[in-house]
Amino acid sequence: MPPEQISPREMQLVAMLARGHTTDRAARELRLSRHTVGEEISELLGRFHCRNRAELVAYCYVHRLLPIGIWPPPYGLTDHPSRLSLAGD
Repeated sequence: MPPEQISPREMQLVAMLARGHTTDRAARELRLSRHTVGEEISELLGRFHCRNRAELVAYCYVHRLLPIGIWPPPYGLTDHPSRLSLAGD
């Protein structure tokens, strides 16, 4: 996947990180192992050349990979499509 793209599940994970979720909590909510979630976070950090989770979240907002203009960001990005417009759109 090109670095400027993010899958719906990756977006969901970044939204959880934006809300301050730990790896364990995200794993429980996504029904995945802690290891799998940790690997996905590491892959995202590497793909976007980010040093930590806060930088990853900021990168996703700045590059509009995560919807902006709403707080907190939604988890299930298909649950509330009306809430997903970008600010200014």
